[in-house]
Amino acid sequence: MNAILQDRENRYNETLSLINKYHLPVICGKINYPGNNKNTLEVEKSFNVLQGLLISTFKKNTIYTKVLSGEDGESILMVVDLSPLEAKKIGVALEIQHPLGRIFDIDVYGEDGRSIGREAIGMEGRRCILCNGDARICMRAKAHSLQEVLDCIHKKIRKYNDGGEKFV
Repeated sequence: MNAILQDRENRYNETLSLINKYHLPVICGKINYPGNNKNTLEVEKSFNVLQGLLISTFKKNTIYTKVLSGEDGESILMVVDLSPLEAKKIGVALEIQHPLGRIFDIDVYGEDGRSIGREAIGMEGRRCILCNGDARICMRAKAHSLQEVLDCIHKKIRKYNDGGEKFV
């Protein structure tokens, strides 16, 4: 677990470094996948979908892109020439509209280094993938077992794959 936390800290420090260098917002895309093994084949395939989606969506506004790999799984950092709120609106739309959007984690960091929450664009926080309750409450209360959450995620990935969608 310490390696995952260290990887998250390294990613955040890289995000801050990009903000300081470019003075623009940074988008961080990764896969929401609980547990200690964040580098499974399912996660890798899903990340490839997310990466392609982010690159194509923000193509006209992207200044710099970097992919990171580590114990917390792969992530993509993108410096974009957009307002943080506009980038967040687009990111949330992708999370809502894409078939795998429930497992996408698209964060936007403003020039102050803080993550822009959904509330900043007039939306409520993320819903639980299992019960549709407040995701933060379910996580804190450990309302669902790790296996229940993983089974739900794997089912969504299989449905995406079986639905004729193409993993990149």
